[in-house]
Amino acid sequence: MMTAIDLNKERVLAEEKIMGGSFDFTAKYFAVYELRNIAEKHPEIIKDSTVLILEELLKHKGFTRQRQGFFLFRETANTLGALIQRCNDIRVAENILGAFKRILASVSSHAHRAAAEALGSLPVPVHGPCLPDLKIDRIFSTSFQEVMEKTTITPSCSPVFMGRSLVIPCGKTKRLLVLKLARYFDTPESLAKEILWMNHLRSDKNRFSCRFDIPETVFIGNSPVFSLRTIPVNTAERLHPKKYAIAFSAHQDYFTYPNEPEKAKTWSGEKFKEILFRNARLAGKLASEGVIHSALIPLFHNRVQRGRRRDHGFYEWFRAGRLDQWLRSCDHPNLGPTGLRDFEHFSAFNEKGLALYRHMGSQLLSFFLVTGSYFRNKNENQVGFDPNGNPVDARCLFDKDLLQEIISGIFQNYYLGFTGVCYDGCLPFDTGHLTVRMIDEMGVDRHMEEILRVADQNEMSIDEFQQFLTQRGFSDTQIEKFNKGEKDIVIHSGPHLGGFNERISIPELIEAVAAMSGMCIGGKFWREHFKKSMRLVHD
Repeated sequence: MMTAIDLNKERVLAEEKIMGGSFDFTAKYFAVYELRNIAEKHPEIIKDSTVLILEELLKHKGFTRQRQGFFLFRETANTLGALIQRCNDIRVAENILGAFKRILASVSSHAHRAAAEALGSLPVPVHGPCLPDLKIDRIFSTSFQEVMEKTTITPSCSPVFMGRSLVIPCGKTKRLLVLKLARYFDTPESLAKEILWMNHLRSDKNRFSCRFDIPETVFIGNSPVFSLRTIPVNTAERLHPKKYAIAFSAHQDYFTYPNEPEKAKTWSGEKFKEILFRNARLAGKLASEGVIHSALIPLFHNRVQRGRRRDHGFYEWFRAGRLDQWLRSCDHPNLGPTGLRDFEHFSAFNEKGLALYRHMGSQLLSFFLVTGSYFRNKNENQVGFDPNGNPVDARCLFDKDLLQEIISGIFQNYYLGFTGVCYDGCLPFDTGHLTVRMIDEMGVDRHMEEILRVADQNEMSIDEFQQFLTQRGFSDTQIEKFNKGEKDIVIHSGPHLGGFNERISIPELIEAVAAMSGMCIGGKFWREHFKKSMRLVHD
C-alpha cells in the first residue's frame, strides 16, 4: 500500500509532466490520467496548485487544433470533476468550481465542451415523479352541445380551432374552454397524459414562487377522454377518426404568444422580459424536480431528412450543427403570460450521465431563439431576400441593450429556478460578444437554402412529393417541371442558422448554452454536496 509520501511523489511527478515544455500528447494524457486516479482514491493530497495546473492545461492552445485534443481536454476536465465530487475541503472545492467558471469564460471549441460536459455530468438529486398509470375503461361519446351543457359554459363567441384545439372563449369569466382533439396516430392514453400532468402540477401550486396558471381539467363522465360525435367547425388538422378529445379550462391568455408580430410591435421590452424570465425560472424549477418540458419550441437540424436519419432530424444542440428554419420554429412557443403550456410535452426525468445537461441546454436554446424572433417579428415581412436577391438585413429591428439584458436574465432566472439560489459571480460567457453575434446572424438571412435530396424524394409518394413542394411555396406550374427522384431540388425555406449540412452560424450561442447548463448543474451539485459544510462554516 502506498504511503502519503509515495502518493505525493506520484502527484508531483504527474504535475511536472503536465507543466513540462514538451507538447507530447501521450505523456500529458497519461499524466492527467494518473492525477485522476489519485483524485478519485486519495483526494486529500490534491492541492490548489494541482487545480491550477489542470486549469492552465485546459486553457493551453497547444492542443486546441489537434484532432485528439478533445480527449486530453475531456480527461483533464473529468479529473477536476472527479476531484470536486470527492473533495472534503470546501476551500479546495470552491477553487475547483471557480476554475470551471474561469475556463468556460476564456476557452472555446474542444476545451470548452469538455469543461461544460464535466460540470454537466456531476451527480445531482433530480428524479422525476411517478405519475399513476391511467387505464381508460370506457370512453363516452358526446356532442359538442352536451359538453357545453355539462360544463355550464356560456360561450362569448363562436368556437375556433387553434391547431388541433377547439377553443371556446367565455368572456365574463376571462376563461377559455379548450377541447383538445387526438391526432390521427394518437391513442386515448397518450391524449390523457396531458390531463395527468395538469393534475400533478396543480396538486401543489404553492411550490411555484411566481405566476403559473395551470389549466383545470374537465371530465365527461368518469373518464378524462371522451369522443365527440360532431365538431362544430372545420380544421385542416388530421384528426383521429373517432374524434377523441380532452377538455380543460384555461386562462384567457393561454394561447397568447409573447413574440407574435402583434405583441412584438405593441408590448414593451419590460413586459416581454418579465414573461421570459418567469418562464425560465419555472422551467428551471420543474427541471430541478425531474419534470422536463421537451418541446418549448420544435428544434430540427434537418426537417426534410427526418425519415432516414438516426436523430430523426431533431436538433442535438451539443453537436452544433445547422439549425433548420429557426424563425418558423418560434411561431408558437409553449411559453407565455400564463407560464409554460402544452402539457403533453412534459415527461419525468429518470436518466443518467449527460441527459439532464442536454435537456436543459435545449430549453435554454429555445428561450434565446424566441428572444431573437421577438425582435424579428417587429417587422414580420422583412425576411428572406430583397428585390435584388440579397439577404434581408433586419439588424435594425434588434435592441442591443435589451437583448444583452435578456440573455443574462434568462440564465440567471433559470439558474435560480434550478438551484434555488441566485447566481453568484461573473457570468461564464461574454454577453456583449454573444449579443453582437446573435444580432449579426439572426438579423441577416444569409442561409435560406435547403436541399431536397434524391434519396429523400424516393422515400415520398407522388402526392407527398407534390405536397412538400406546395408547402414550400412552389406553384403547380413549377411542380409540373420536376420529375420525382431525378435530381436534387434547391428550396428557399429559411432563414436557417447555418448552411445546409453545415455547422450552426452562431457557435458562440451553443457554447453559451453549454456553459449555462453546466453551471446550473454545477451549482446544484455544490448546494447539495457541500450544504452541510456550508452550514458549519456559517455557524
